[in-house]
Amino acid sequence: MTIQHLIRLELKKTPFWKYTLLSALAIVLGIFFLLASITDSSDTVHDFNNAFQSAEMIFACIFIVFFAVLNGELVISEYNNRTILLMFTYPVDKKKMIAAKLIVITLFIVLSLAVGYTCCGLFLVGIDRKFNLLADTFSAAVLRYFIVRSVTTIVVFCCLGLWTFAAGMLRKSVTVTIVSSMLFILLRQLVIASGREPRESPGVVLVAAMITAVSLWFTFRRKITELE
Repeated sequence: MTIQHLIRLELKKTPFWKYTLLSALAIVLGIFFLLASITDSSDTVHDFNNAFQSAEMIFACIFIVFFAVLNGELVISEYNNRTILLMFTYPVDKKKMIAAKLIVITLFIVLSLAVGYTCCGLFLVGIDRKFNLLADTFSAAVLRYFIVRSVTTIVVFCCLGLWTFAAGMLRKSVTVTIVSSMLFILLRQLVIASGREPRESPGVVLVAAMITAVSLWFTFRRKITELE
């Protein structure tokens, strides 16, 4: 059975209506915190760039944890409950089965983030036109910045989400999966804070992708078929 067939099977059996509702709630929550950040009473001057950087930080906290929750519920918990034993009786490559799950989870998070960033962008444009909360005005340059930053952070967030899978598989633990997501969020913030600008550079994105590739290679090579 090909990976495409396995992905279609995962799409059919996964209760995405529930996760879609949670994703929508996460986006609404993110917009609420974004509104709070640009209407605070401090002396900070807010423009579209730092408003979007606030959205990045908020979405990192929400969706990396959400990615970890999906990893824990759809993959790691099957090891804890030993329901993975039934899956492993099928005449299908075990690594392909887990890869299909990860692909489905990753695509769902990518779509959720894309929708979330679009909603945040529209919200910022709309509220600025209505109440003039931001120091600058929306322009083609701001739109380009939004698009580039959205793509970059989606890649980084997905890398960190996949790290939570690798961390959880080390002990086949949902708790480790969730806790690792919080540690990776903190790591991202420390990396950003150490640089001159509050953003991931191409070098950081490349390093994150390389670490992801190595961690997934190790996990699929050594941990997939293990049952404790």
